[in-house]
Amino acid sequence: MPVVNANDILSMTQVKADLMLSKYSFDQSVKVSAKISKSFKGQCGYHLQQACEKMIKIQIYASGKKIDNARMFKHSLKDLLVYANSLGLSIKIPSYIEKNKDIITRWEATGRYDLHMVVRIDTLRKCYKEADQWYVDMLRDGFR
Repeated sequence: MPVVNANDILSMTQVKADLMLSKYSFDQSVKVSAKISKSFKGQCGYHLQQACEKMIKIQIYASGKKIDNARMFKHSLKDLLVYANSLGLSIKIPSYIEKNKDIITRWEATGRYDLHMVVRIDTLRKCYKEADQWYVDMLRDGFR
């Protein structure tokens, strides 16, 4: 099986788009009514989760290891990190995001569909800050 080029599947440009959408949603959430704010915060969480998921996957794909697609087509940050570990990879991930990976993972679906879910604005702010710095660090490390 040929080695997969990470840029053929995911790119840091896609991560940047998710970060921009999360920032836009966050910024809008503080300008609108509480009812609409909840939806914007959900969208913010969704795009933050997507950015984190993609940064993990980009590192896995870039490793040059033979990839089991069934294990990559997951949204769980924990499952992706376990898979990376099984390949002998050490994924660079901010400690805040690693520590909160289960909560962030839940944002993938609940942020878009669960109208009862509430994400605290300070939690979104902190996650955005960490994910955005992670993005900058990955660019510095040569990921594209």
